[in-house]
Order: sequence, then C-alpha cells, then structure tokens
Amino acid sequence: MWGVSMQLQLITAPTIEPVALGDLKLHLRIDVDAVDEDEYLEALVTSARGHVEDVTGRKLLTQTWDYFLNEWPSADFIKLPFGNLQDGAGVAPIITWKDTDGTVTTLTVTTDYLVETNGEGIGRIVLPYGVTWPSGTLYPSKPITIRFVCGWTAAASIPFKIVQAVKMIVADLYEQRGEPVVGQTVSDNRVADRLLASSRIWDEF
Repeated sequence: MWGVSMQLQLITAPTIEPVALGDLKLHLRIDVDAVDEDEYLEALVTSARGHVEDVTGRKLLTQTWDYFLNEWPSADFIKLPFGNLQDGAGVAPIITWKDTDGTVTTLTVTTDYLVETNGEGIGRIVLPYGVTWPSGTLYPSKPITIRFVCGWTAAASIPFKIVQAVKMIVADLYEQRGEPVVGQTVSDNRVADRLLASSRIWDEF
C-alpha cells in the first residue's frame, strides 16, 4: 500500500457465526441432539468461516481490528481492509498517532479526516479538502493506529452464496473427520470456491 508497511491485530472477535446450529444440522440431515456433537459442529462453523474470510479477504461479521502504519501515506486517503466498514456512533474509525516522546494524539473525524464506508467494498479514510496528514517525527514502532469495525452486522445480511459456501465447507469437514485414508480423494471445495469468487476483495494492502 503505497510503500507503507502495516500490521493488523484483532481486538474483538465476532460474537455470532454465519450459520446457526439448527440450520446447519438441517443442512447435514442430523436429527439427534448431543452436547459434544453440537460443540464440534459449532467449531467446524468457526473454522469454515475463517477459511471463507481467508479466501475472500473479507471479515463476515462485526469485529474490531487495529490497523498499524509505520508512516503516513503519500496519497490523501488510506484504504482499510476487509470491506463492510462500519461507521456511526461507537463504531466510527479512530485514528491515533504517537510521536518520538510517546505522546499520543487522537485525530478528530470530520475535521482531520472523513470516512467512506463504500458499502460492501473497501472503506477509506480520506483527508478533507485543504487538510494534510499530521507532521512531526513518528515513534519508531507502530506509530499510527486506526481502530475500525467491519463486517455485516447480522448473519441474515450475509449474501446467500457466502452462507452456502460455509455450509458446504462444514459438510466436507464433517464427512472427513479424522485423518483421511491414503489414496482417498478429498474434496477441495471447488464449488464453494466458485460461490465465493464474486465476493473476493482484490485490493492489496
């Protein structure tokens, strides 16, 4: 991203998953209730959601991240990863920066920067007309932090194709529980990957 190195850190993980346990059991044609089995299925959903996030470059459900930059960009905007940037009371991106003395300054939204959510696309931090990035010598380690919230706010809002891909991956994992037999053909979820193709984010960060 414009020669600016960056790092990411998860602050708050999602509290729900894209597929409810009851819907998943219906999809898998499982009609028995067992605590251990239910916990296993829920773990598979979490794993499948993580795989879908890796494939698409998105984060599916509400979660909070810190995005660290080592310097201000030369452009008048900063792209934020994962898509579905949330904005509003309590979830607007917060930008802080630290100087060489360790003094932390918090920028003011609408005055120092604007927020473009861009729907399901890539959100951006944009400089208002006539405003520049802060000047001053930056702290040597992670001097700039952007805390942001992303993801769909409800499982029902996630596109059908993504939800179906999660279900298909879970079904594949459930059927292949344990070590695969040598020589056995293992599905690589090509159908799921095709379902996810149109949801991928191609921007580089």
